[in-house]
Amino acid sequence: MMRNLLLIFSLLLFASVAIGQTAISGKVTDKNDNGAELIGANLVFKKDGNFITGVSTDFDGNFKVNLDPGTYDVTITYLGLDDLQINGVIAKAGQTTDLPVEMGGDGGITLGEIVVREFKVPLIDKDNTTSGQTITSKEIRNLPTKNISALASTAAGLSQVDEGDDVTVRGSRADAVDYYIEGIRVRGALIPESEIEQLQVITGGIAAKYGDVTGGIISITTKGPSSTFGGNLELETSQYLDNFGYNLVNANVSGPILKKKSENGVEESIIGFRFSGRYRHQKDDDPPATPIYQVTDEKLAELEANPIITSTSVGPFGGLINTSAAAGQDLLNEDVDVLGYR
Repeated sequence: MMRNLLLIFSLLLFASVAIGQTAISGKVTDKNDNGAELIGANLVFKKDGNFITGVSTDFDGNFKVNLDPGTYDVTITYLGLDDLQINGVIAKAGQTTDLPVEMGGDGGITLGEIVVREFKVPLIDKDNTTSGQTITSKEIRNLPTKNISALASTAAGLSQVDEGDDVTVRGSRADAVDYYIEGIRVRGALIPESEIEQLQVITGGIAAKYGDVTGGIISITTKGPSSTFGGNLELETSQYLDNFGYNLVNANVSGPILKKKSENGVEESIIGFRFSGRYRHQKDDDPPATPIYQVTDEKLAELEANPIITSTSVGPFGGLINTSAAAGQDLLNEDVDVLGYR
């Protein structure tokens, strides 16, 4: 039994490594020393304030670390130089992000002995062999939609008839788009968009790890736990305000479970939790622009019990005769054209 459990655990570990080959690599140099490589510089990677991992540069000043897709804050320390912190480093799923680091010199904002800089996304990713787009959680917050397929359809090459409908990639069938959450293929209902850390749309150059795909890939990376206790409650409604009758309740809570003190005495989260849920109800997702009149069941039953019939018949001398309702009822079995109910 134990051997089987170890085998299953090993297979899952191998699958997770094979699916997510996401990394950040680069070289750390000293700007004040003509770009000399810094050997043994320490880099600490944090996500949402949580310590994720650390790495040191080799004899050539190079480093590389495998991470989950997401946005990280990187702190670089080296003896004799001010600490450097680079915020907003984006690690894209299945890709290696290039992070060249220059320590010393001017640039950035100095906070005490730490120089803070923002990560600059390169205009051209020369090592990327896939086509598509990556949408971060910051961009998702600024988009006016709460539907994953609508978020994905903002990428070039994707189309959608109406919000909430299936998306198509470059004219493919709607069922040719595969959805992945944390590297696992899923079907049916997806997670709330507020829990998405990164949404990657792949429209071309699809890697072999995804198998036989005729359309495209929508890969979702979820958010991790927060370093501090907190939550969010969102309520939206248009009930009695319009014909949509839209109601939404969105809630999440997150926080640390186990903490440890770092060398500078600051507590850092090691293990945390995150729970989220959503309730959404909509009376009509496509109400008409003009009023539509519909006969009620009671009125229809009344008309069937007491029909009002307008009928026209041909008289004995060739003229047209308008008969009354009662007479029209008697003429139904004769060759009389019933124009209809009113």
